[in-house]
Amino acid sequence: MNPQRRIFINTTAQYVKAFINICLSLYTVRLILNILGQSDYGIYSLIASVVAMLGFITNAMVVTTQRYLSYYTGKGKKDDVRIIFSNSLILHIFIGLCLTLILLSLKNYLCYDFFNIADDRKPTAEIVYIMSTMMLFITFLAAPFKALLIAHENIVYISIIEILDGVLKLALALSLLTLGHDKLLLYACVMTIIFLFEFFSFSIYGLIKFPECQIRSLLRDFDKHKIRELFGFAGWTTYGMCSVVGRTQGLAILFNKFFGTVINAAYGLALQVNGSVTFIATSLVNAMNPQLMQAEGGNDRKKMIHLAEQESKFSSAIIFVVLIPLAVEMDCVLDLWLVQVPPYTSFFCRSLILAFIFDQLTYGLNSANQALGNIKYYTLIMYTPKLLIVPVALLMLWMGIRVEWVMFLYIAVEFSVAMARLIYMKETIGLSIKQFTANVFLKLLPLCLASFAVPLIIRLSFDGKYRFIFNLAISIFCGLIVLWRITLTNGERSVVLDTLKKLKGKLE
Repeated sequence: MNPQRRIFINTTAQYVKAFINICLSLYTVRLILNILGQSDYGIYSLIASVVAMLGFITNAMVVTTQRYLSYYTGKGKKDDVRIIFSNSLILHIFIGLCLTLILLSLKNYLCYDFFNIADDRKPTAEIVYIMSTMMLFITFLAAPFKALLIAHENIVYISIIEILDGVLKLALALSLLTLGHDKLLLYACVMTIIFLFEFFSFSIYGLIKFPECQIRSLLRDFDKHKIRELFGFAGWTTYGMCSVVGRTQGLAILFNKFFGTVINAAYGLALQVNGSVTFIATSLVNAMNPQLMQAEGGNDRKKMIHLAEQESKFSSAIIFVVLIPLAVEMDCVLDLWLVQVPPYTSFFCRSLILAFIFDQLTYGLNSANQALGNIKYYTLIMYTPKLLIVPVALLMLWMGIRVEWVMFLYIAVEFSVAMARLIYMKETIGLSIKQFTANVFLKLLPLCLASFAVPLIIRLSFDGKYRFIFNLAISIFCGLIVLWRITLTNGERSVVLDTLKKLKGKLE
């Protein structure tokens, strides 16, 4: 299949999944918040956020495994692909067990002494903590199999499984309406079962479909040099993700200590919204990264840089079309979505969306640097400022500065890091900032202006409870027109049209 056509099909599958899962997730969270209440929902968000502080290692290992699998696929070395997978799985099992034991050893201190939780809910919080730790370990086991699917560009299957995951979570929320005395405890237990379903779906498919996925060859393929290579790359990738997750979840802990569980509910809801909409960008990244890594493995640097530019442009364009109108109408969306909207929820949502938009402007360069494999200094320069937000925020809150200024700092750092990527890649691989500006920023500018102006004009001109539905529909439609006519090049439009014609022919 034509590489560009494969990217389009995989991206379409991911966007269909993203749309369905966002709708399911929004309604599921509405039900869960209403059923559990703000306090119990805040407890679950707090505990899940602490466990998620180590979940970044899972993501780092997925990125590492997928990078090496795609890189050696580009070089045409099939034996190395099998060896990479085997050693990656060994590494996942070992690190997952270590982290699980560490988290369980901290259980009593965190649940009974550190967290600001009512005394009568601490025993339940302890069980929820254990279940969340089990979810983390299951995610670790599933990671290499998911990375293998991404490396083979089998995004359609991943999308199907993740849609089923969203359906199961909605079914869980509906069942809580009638089942269970302690609904928080039941919610945590069934969520663990859903994580097991995802693990078996990825692992069984991989074992059947891909010859390099062989459990019986794990010990035979063990290679301490490959383990060291994977661990080194994953170590710096982990540091980068640690900085991101440590910042995000570190702020959750600070907000809990200074303001209690109600503001945790608001922050947790904002993270839920942000996590749902990031599907839009990560879908495209998952579709393009395998070919980007393969291009570098095949010593085609020019193609790799071109794909990095396209990744930045396409992911930013799609989130402009969807997220900017959503941010404009956030208050109305939250009022309809939630029965009770915790204070600061709208502000947190808008802040995280704006920070995410800034990050995506140059995110393709992050993928390009991963393809190069030289990530030590890049990671230190780009991710350390993100982690430093937490101690600065602690000082600000201790001095009595309002929470709004903490989020303004969050946004400013994201923008600064996004721009710093351009300078770093110019110095390391000779990236042309002028060319990147012309191919990405200038192409995106009309779309950005249209995506903001149209919903703002409609909001100021009309009123009504369901105005936002009309506004989002018109704004997204106008944004797609600008995207098609101005942002995309003639060649990119031709690929889309050609792929749609072929898909239509197959369906007929």
